[in-house]
Amino acid sequence: MALHRHRILSAVLGVLAWSGGAFAADEDIVYTARPGDTLIGLQKQLLAAPFGWKGVMLHNRIAEPRRIPTGTQVRIPEAWLRVEARSAQVVGVHGEATLNGRPLALEDQVPPGAVLRTGNASFVTLRMPDESRLTLQPDSEARLEKIQGFAGLTGQTAQIHLERGRIENTVAVQRGPAARYRIRTPSASVSVRGTEFRVGSDGTDGRARAEVTGGEVRVGAETGPATAVAMGFGVTAEPGGGVQPPQALLPAPALEGLATVHERTAVEITLRPVDKAVAYRAQLARDAAFTDVVTEAVSPAPPVRLENVPDGRLWVRVRAIDAAGLEGFDTQRALEVRARPVPPDAAGPLAGAAFVGGPVHFEWTPVADAPGYRFQVLRRAAPEVLLIDREVVTSGIDLTLPRGEFRWRVATLKPAGGQGPWGDARALAVTRPIGVPTVRRYNDRLRFEWSGDDGQIYDFQLARDAGFGDLVVNQRLGEAAITVPVPAGGRYFVRVRGTDAQGAASPYTPVQVLYRLPLLMWTLSNAAP
Repeated sequence: MALHRHRILSAVLGVLAWSGGAFAADEDIVYTARPGDTLIGLQKQLLAAPFGWKGVMLHNRIAEPRRIPTGTQVRIPEAWLRVEARSAQVVGVHGEATLNGRPLALEDQVPPGAVLRTGNASFVTLRMPDESRLTLQPDSEARLEKIQGFAGLTGQTAQIHLERGRIENTVAVQRGPAARYRIRTPSASVSVRGTEFRVGSDGTDGRARAEVTGGEVRVGAETGPATAVAMGFGVTAEPGGGVQPPQALLPAPALEGLATVHERTAVEITLRPVDKAVAYRAQLARDAAFTDVVTEAVSPAPPVRLENVPDGRLWVRVRAIDAAGLEGFDTQRALEVRARPVPPDAAGPLAGAAFVGGPVHFEWTPVADAPGYRFQVLRRAAPEVLLIDREVVTSGIDLTLPRGEFRWRVATLKPAGGQGPWGDARALAVTRPIGVPTVRRYNDRLRFEWSGDDGQIYDFQLARDAGFGDLVVNQRLGEAAITVPVPAGGRYFVRVRGTDAQGAASPYTPVQVLYRLPLLMWTLSNAAP
């Protein structure tokens, strides 16, 4: 009998030596014994060759291999189990993302060992077999080290190595002895059994960050014990050091005045500043779970501006970032973007002023592939009156308008009918033309007067040459008149222009010649003699 026991012990030690120290390198899976379980039965049900029931007996100090009391916690090294390989699936991808160096596509399978990389403004979301989801953020690199189940056991083991960048996770409740979800970085490891959390790894200094917005995680580092991090807290870990004490995450920012419908490709997120925040991150996604993230932006202060936003039903979320780089709770809101086809931009010489009796030229920049444009002029009143509403195929139109204050705008037509959003309205004032000046002498002064509109500012010029290079008077005035000293004898040249309240200047009046008549009288001629 003693010889038989010695042979069993020798066989067990041989298995342990062949395993290369599996006890130290792998975590144990804990199996709860059921009625009728035996070690030989567990070998047939769970173990991979060459591992057998004798190793399990020694590892757990089980005295009777033919009978295991119900409820006994049997510890089995993970490396001894029969592995069932699994894979993740890409359920969201935006921008430049690769799998082992090749472009990544929606519904691609991601096997263990695969390396994922995202470029600037790029995102990838993976769905695990247990419905857990992780989203790799921009400028990140991660390796899917493990994703597997074990024959005869419920649950799965997933392990991701985040070399740099950020991962946002929503982990399903981990049920069963084989259920594990872990993210490793160069300086820390995060383990969970069902929670919502984020992990970041700085590619420059190697610092790791973890933020928990639901449930609890355990964060371990190269030194010191693992730290439990509860919901609402975050931690950092330095390379070669331990995990810093948990600190409270910043609260969710309050959004201010965010419209539910946006008609521009840029969305500006205005929010109330958060105490102790040094930056803010905003993201847009096509779904409320943020599986399909399309863009993000970080700003040191409100507002946060998101560019190149797609059309459709979207969700925005925004969070504050503290001085340690930990990101706080999210504020989330749904919105609609209807920005396409984009409206044209106003162009051409029109600067906001025109004159009664003359044609007004409206012009805008063409939009590629546009079948035409819808053009409107509205008279500014209370309420506004739609004066002109036309569809045109060219990028400009000439019109004659009455005196008054107006706004005009343009939208791009859709090939299938209808139109895109209106462009920004431009103000237009149609005023009376400035009359040519008249002149009268009062003793040793000359008074010039002309007709104009209320609210205009005038530029008056008196020069010795027709090119107005040798100016005698160059003055800006708030009334349609000016009095100047009588100049010395000879010929002079006069012109005037007006500028309206919007800053638009009229052309100068036709050049007039000023000269002295007999008896010290002065006159203006519309044509040089």
